[in-house]
Amino acid sequence: MRVRGTAAVLPVVTTALLLTTACVGGDGGGDDGGPDGGEGPPPSSAPSGPPSPTPPDPGDVAALKEAVGRYVDAYYEPDAGAVYAMYSARCRGKVTEEVVAGTLDRAAEANTEGRRYAMERFSADEFWGEDTAYVTYGVGDEPRFDHHKQQWVREKGDWRYDGC
Repeated sequence: MRVRGTAAVLPVVTTALLLTTACVGGDGGGDDGGPDGGEGPPPSSAPSGPPSPTPPDPGDVAALKEAVGRYVDAYYEPDAGAVYAMYSARCRGKVTEEVVAGTLDRAAEANTEGRRYAMERFSADEFWGEDTAYVTYGVGDEPRFDHHKQQWVREKGDWRYDGC
């Protein structure tokens, strides 16, 4: 059966994209870091947990946005080599380039209209230290296709997809 129309293609394309981002860090219904019913911060003698999110440097946000945009462009080209090169070392240890190529091929086949997607929405949601960030971005004209709190890490100065 041939799928026609953008309404039928976008869910298939999005599903294929989500297959490669299945382990995306989401909120999982957990603490959003906001106030928790009026309790103050833990006393200074309490053991400290992971570091708090840090305010991002504008240069870091710009570099991250540019990297995510290149990733989206390569994904919809499709260019499996470029997408895979943007994976973190941790993700390359979990997923082969062949798996990425297969996912991109299926997404391209589902896009029967040949629509070219580009990143249209971007926000840097959180930075943890200097080298880990969570981003939300969207492609196409519908926010329901946005990716939320996708993890990226900086390795050797370059931002890489780490949501595997």
